[in-house]
Amino acid sequence: MLPAAVAAVFLIMVVAGAFAADRAQPPMVRVDGGAYPIGADTGGASNRPRHAVTLRPFLIDAFEVSNGRFAEFLNSLDARPIRDAAAGTLRLDDVVGRDAGRVIGGPVATPRPYIELDDEDARIGASGGRFVPEPGFADRPVAETTWVGAAAYCAWRIARLPTEAEWEAAARGREARTYPWGEAPPTPERAVFGRARGDTEPTRSLPAGATPEGVSHLAGNMAEWTSTLFKSYPYDAADGREDLAAAGERVTRGGDHVFDVAADKLTGYFRDGFSRNPLRGHRHIGFRCAKDAE
Repeated sequence: MLPAAVAAVFLIMVVAGAFAADRAQPPMVRVDGGAYPIGADTGGASNRPRHAVTLRPFLIDAFEVSNGRFAEFLNSLDARPIRDAAAGTLRLDDVVGRDAGRVIGGPVATPRPYIELDDEDARIGASGGRFVPEPGFADRPVAETTWVGAAAYCAWRIARLPTEAEWEAAARGREARTYPWGEAPPTPERAVFGRARGDTEPTRSLPAGATPEGVSHLAGNMAEWTSTLFKSYPYDAADGREDLAAAGERVTRGGDHVFDVAADKLTGYFRDGFSRNPLRGHRHIGFRCAKDAE
């Protein structure tokens, strides 16, 4: 659950534009407004029923957020590591500054951390007083971010997390593709699945698995946070599920690298089977950003 104090701090920071650093935008893909099919009448109960939602045009990241990109965000905060440390070994006492608790966290840290850098599955460490990605992992999707941290990163970029309806519209298009690339079943050339823990691919890899519009890794590699509270369908943006201050689990989408070959788990409409605690980092959950189209 998301405590009111955490939500309030997050909202204040977004409104105040508290993030002051390089907000260079990575590539984004435009998704036109209009009616999109959401859900399916097959598979798990949470997918049902298939229905249509009407969306305004939006932009969505072509690629998942990488460790390198998230390290840039961490370095924009008032938090500085005071010792060099390998990824997964940083502790709260290793970081100084007003935002130290947001970077590492701890049993009494408020607000909750943006990323669990003390977890073995995190791929960001410290060198020379800065946060740096583990060698060889700068272009791999970031892991162990909390929902709060993912939302904060997107706000730093003057963007936001996509709603789950936007995410699915980007993945399936107006034609209700089963998979981001179409109807052909998943293969290792299209999606990262059936891998060992932490065995992901670079965010810009596997072009055969991208949508026709050019959005990559919407199936496999990492599951992804959305802005949406986990509620039953039909989707209704006005029923409270898009309330950023509300408590509850947030929807994750997209399958991940440890999923087996079960094709239904890599569909554009699958929404079961993931950890959804917004206050914790997860080794299999990453994210991408979205924003309203001008």
